[in-house]
Amino acid sequence: RMQPGYVPLMQAFSGITSTTGNEGHEPVRVGPSLVDQGSGMWAVIGIMAALIERGRSGQGATVDTSLYETAVGWLPAQIATYLASGKVPGRIGTENAGIAPYKAFQAQGGWLVIAAGNNGLFTRLTGVLGRPEWAQDPRFASNPARVENRVVLNALIQDVIAPGDRDDWLAALEQAGVPAAPVLALDETLADPQFAALGILQEVPGSDSRLVGLPLHFDGARPALRSGPPAVGDRTD
Repeated sequence: RMQPGYVPLMQAFSGITSTTGNEGHEPVRVGPSLVDQGSGMWAVIGIMAALIERGRSGQGATVDTSLYETAVGWLPAQIATYLASGKVPGRIGTENAGIAPYKAFQAQGGWLVIAAGNNGLFTRLTGVLGRPEWAQDPRFASNPARVENRVVLNALIQDVIAPGDRDDWLAALEQAGVPAAPVLALDETLADPQFAALGILQEVPGSDSRLVGLPLHFDGARPALRSGPPAVGDRTD
């Protein structure tokens, strides 16, 4: 069912890469290993479904997935858009193809993502930015209009955001009920109160190492790490 070698797999990866990054710049790899981890996730989902069916009907099943299918499976919206419009989706950075404004903007002290997904949120955003007249501008009066004029709108918002402090903007947007969040570096993520509150970083038994645990709770408890990796030759027999 599959050509030998890496070409088919890399072609699937390139489908994700072709929609990642900013137009006019070189392609960008997605940071996490989404395809590798996603394939394991789909295998587990398939196994659980097969177990349920076995318990219901007594019939077993062969569960099959692949890296290629997982890579393509992360692109349903982009593929549907292409099939419906005939237009190949390009790279739009941190934006959302169907919503505007939905983007990372640079302020003093860092970047923040603003996602004003409907007219009410956009009106609140214009109030925070001190530009309430934008909500009445025909170019921005509806989400389809804002998507059509996203380049102009994003530039206007960036000009207002740029001189201000990121944390001040975030506080004002939160108070107004406009979805927004900082773009955090990894060290900032680990220092975030929510990260600590979730207790997702776990001690590895028999080691001074810590690893990220499963992103799941069962009856309010996250499964603990049972053991660390074996030492070289520890389990050879």
